Amino acid sequence: MRVLTLRGYMVATLAVIVFAAATAWTFGRAHAEETTMRHAAGTFEVQLIPTEEGDTASGLGLGRYTLSKTFSGGMIGEGSGQMLSGGNEATSMGVYVALERFVGQIDGHDGALLFAHRGVMDPSGQSLSIGIVPGSGTGGLAGIAGEFALRVEGGVHHYDLSYSLPE
Repeated sequence: MRVLTLRGYMVATLAVIVFAAATAWTFGRAHAEETTMRHAAGTFEVQLIPTEEGDTASGLGLGRYTLSKTFSGGMIGEGSGQMLSGGNEATSMGVYVALERFVGQIDGHDGALLFAHRGVMDPSGQSLSIGIVPGSGTGGLAGIAGEFALRVEGGVHHYDLSYSLPE
């Protein structure tokens, strides 16, 4: 009978971990490929309220805001959150991050979730990423995952939430 050395034990443990990770990755990919993406679209109204006077030290502005939203369409409910912003007027550069809580319905599913926002703008263009925070869904929105796209036309905020929910 062979005795497993410490080195042998470490190699065997590593092999088990790699096998478990590969199995989980394969299962996760197969499950993700079976997931049907849904869309909830509509409009929302938003209010941004400064929580303190802006700071423009060294020519770079910093601001803090509360945000309040009312959604209609595929999402019905209220959004509330906190936003931090920064920018440089001289170079037309700006950035913001925000955390927002949505409470209401998405296509008839009641619950709540968190959105994480990140936006950057400079003279070459802009990028915006708003995603559902993994694991944040509650009630009928438990397990929700997805991305939130928005566009503003004529002063109206339009959204398209691409999401999945466990069956």
